[in-house]
Amino acid sequence: MSQRGMGLVELMVGITVGLIVAAGASLVAVNQITEHRRLMLETQIQQDLRTAADLLQLDIRRAGFRGLVERSVWAPPTAVGTTAETAEALASANTYAPLSVVSEQGARIVTYTYARIIDEQSGAPDPRSAEHFGVKWSAEGKTLYLRVGLVDGKDNWQPITDPDTLLITAFNIELIEQTTPVPDFCEVPCSVAGGANACPTVAVRQVRFTIVGEAKHDARVRRTLSGTERVRADQITGACPA
Repeated sequence: MSQRGMGLVELMVGITVGLIVAAGASLVAVNQITEHRRLMLETQIQQDLRTAADLLQLDIRRAGFRGLVERSVWAPPTAVGTTAETAEALASANTYAPLSVVSEQGARIVTYTYARIIDEQSGAPDPRSAEHFGVKWSAEGKTLYLRVGLVDGKDNWQPITDPDTLLITAFNIELIEQTTPVPDFCEVPCSVAGGANACPTVAVRQVRFTIVGEAKHDARVRRTLSGTERVRADQITGACPA
């Protein structure tokens, strides 16, 4: 008697082989989807960190800018002996110069000021409410903030990272200063060695920072970004001898 079709054994073997092929294809697809998702997360985290670092650097480099920079240096008298004679202009202290870095366990706060409006009041007597700025991070919130002025005398902190997608797990920042005497600022000779008749000094300042962030929904996706930004407005201390 002739036999037609497949037997039970052939059918079971065919189903088994088909399931193995389907399982392999499914595994490859799942791996590709997982890797694509991780790549998208890594790209997003990197972009968010870069954006935050750019905002931070752009703001910090302005620290200490007082608007009328000519007030920071001595100017000789002009038109001496004529009716248009003007007296010498002494350098005045830059009230925008201070930059504070507070590093505590689980918190980093940087505060500074710079002039936003250039007019005759720039740099004197004190920075206005809209001219207070800074950077803040805490381990609890895992978010970076920029201070955008004062509102009713209180700090106005605005987030520059989104905790729903990016968690800032660490933020380190330090101020590096290099102090140099500046005898050329004075009409009367002064001493670069300090002591009596000491020359005024200028502090060239740099801010070095490191930001560590991870994806909110996948702690394995983590990136670290470091940078250094020079504060453009140098801080001058001391005065020329009389």
